[in-house]
Amino acid sequence: MYTAAAVRKVFFRILTTVLFSAPPLVAAHPSPPTARQQINEQVVHLAGEAIAGLAQRASWHDYRYTLNVLIPGSVAALPACSQPLRLSGEPLQQKNLARQRYRVACGGGASWQVLVTVKADLYLPVAMVAREIARGEAITADKLVMKRYNISNLSGDPLLNVGDAAGRLAKRTLRPGKPLLRKQLQQPLLVKRGAAVTIVSQTDGISAQTAGVALKEGRLQESIKVQNSSSERVIDAIVVGPGRVSVGGGTQ
Repeated sequence: MYTAAAVRKVFFRILTTVLFSAPPLVAAHPSPPTARQQINEQVVHLAGEAIAGLAQRASWHDYRYTLNVLIPGSVAALPACSQPLRLSGEPLQQKNLARQRYRVACGGGASWQVLVTVKADLYLPVAMVAREIARGEAITADKLVMKRYNISNLSGDPLLNVGDAAGRLAKRTLRPGKPLLRKQLQQPLLVKRGAAVTIVSQTDGISAQTAGVALKEGRLQESIKVQNSSSERVIDAIVVGPGRVSVGGGTQ
């Protein structure tokens, strides 16, 4: 079950009036909402829906968030809107979680519009580096730990499971206490430049193999140039395993 808390940072000037005498109150009537209250309520609702949609697309689970709604001070002088507010904003993505802008407009007789900024802090269980990992070092489960982290200011996609890093190598030195990002990982080198490779081809359900030489190094699913040792033709092939490449069709 997802949990969320909306924190609204709106500052008011408090005016305290001491009544020395007053007639007895017969009934309490709630004050009508102000423009600021209308804006705050609608923006928090829309931002929450946007985060829920983003979480579903990104397969986030067990996440929590807080919202800081920054409303211009000039709103205090605006009259309350007698019609439903119209809100618009760019589609929410992880890269703009920390700064999402909404344009809020009121139509009718009291026509106005304002620009509101929402800063979200979203906490999500992610794979964290448990100890320093050197560049080129293989990532294994004992080098990672799952912890909840505020991903709003991350500049890349975090790994949501320790197992997602299995078999990958670190592109650079990774420091402990930091989330592990997909862009920091790479597949191991499966084909070296100048090394012999097996070229696998399949045409009309018939599979064939021939020898070749890699003209470029390659990792899993990368396209590289290889030379057929028999025909000496240079072709494009996809790395599918250690010393093995594949072509989609045709003969070499």
